Amino acid sequence: MKNIIPFIVNYSPIKKLVIVPFEKKPDKIYKGFELQYIDGKPYGKGYRIVAYRKDSYVDVYDDISLQFQEDEKFNVAEKGLNRHIQVAIKKAYLEKQNNCECISFSFKDLENRKIDFYIKEFSSKKSIPMNLLAPIGYGSKNPNFLPLFFMYNFDFIRKKYTQIECKIEDKKIKIDKFFMPMNMQFRYYARYSNQCELLEFANTDSLSFVEVDLDNNSYIDKNIEYIFEESNSLSKIIVHLEDGKIEINFSPCFNMNKNTKGIFKICPKKEMGYLEGIYEINRDQDKIYIKLVPQNGWNAVPNSFITKLILNKNSIFCKWCKNYEYIEEIDISKRLVRAKWNNKCR
Repeated sequence: MKNIIPFIVNYSPIKKLVIVPFEKKPDKIYKGFELQYIDGKPYGKGYRIVAYRKDSYVDVYDDISLQFQEDEKFNVAEKGLNRHIQVAIKKAYLEKQNNCECISFSFKDLENRKIDFYIKEFSSKKSIPMNLLAPIGYGSKNPNFLPLFFMYNFDFIRKKYTQIECKIEDKKIKIDKFFMPMNMQFRYYARYSNQCELLEFANTDSLSFVEVDLDNNSYIDKNIEYIFEESNSLSKIIVHLEDGKIEINFSPCFNMNKNTKGIFKICPKKEMGYLEGIYEINRDQDKIYIKLVPQNGWNAVPNSFITKLILNKNSIFCKWCKNYEYIEEIDISKRLVRAKWNNKCR
């Protein structure tokens, strides 16, 4: 018997990331850069730069080593995409050596301006990182999925003994400072993670009416496994990774055969905590109405006194996703699906 896949989960192979903001003293076009290292299908291996514009759009620069995805969308970034092009990204580097982070990239922007960024820590003091669900979707006006960007060993660049050479053309760029010290060390607001996992939960762009045959009560699409307890009753989704997994559990099962209410829980590694919300299904003959709201937010696992303050339940890091709401209508007889995410804080 065929089983309906109610929504699509995608995994994006962004492995490393650093955000370098300069909003307090922006360039004439840009207010920050985000360097990503990507390794996986459909991109291959290489670097990408997301350039945050003053008009709240983004320009995306893919290195020529990446396989260019012409129709890729970036709606989770504030107002969305302005331009997406391929360029030669030179001197790209994002690594930690001897407990010190080194960041480097060089490219030419849409106006053919040379952009050179180099940041290198030299501190001998220990820095205790944290695990963070990045609020990258907080400002999204038209999200097409719930972006769950799990950043392990996330940290801020330290100020003392750090070499910074950041220029757009010949103009020096002054990086924003973080408002408080961490581990008794003053910081810049430039922040990074060399171990990232990005999940696109319920991606509406990838959604269509999908019915599948099961093999041992499961259906596998690439590294995503949908597990059913019975016909059209989804019990969990597993994202299989090289070094572990991310589980999305439904309690009770996500049963599309009848009216159902329950809880969904998204669980990465234990040290990251989990995200929790509610779901509701209303069945009216051949029509299925679905609602998902991550209303309980992210439950973090602080690992220090300062992270207990930063990652408290009322912080933006833990509650930004509470404003997201997913609405879907499935018409079985017409084999049609309509779905939309709303970000109520926008």
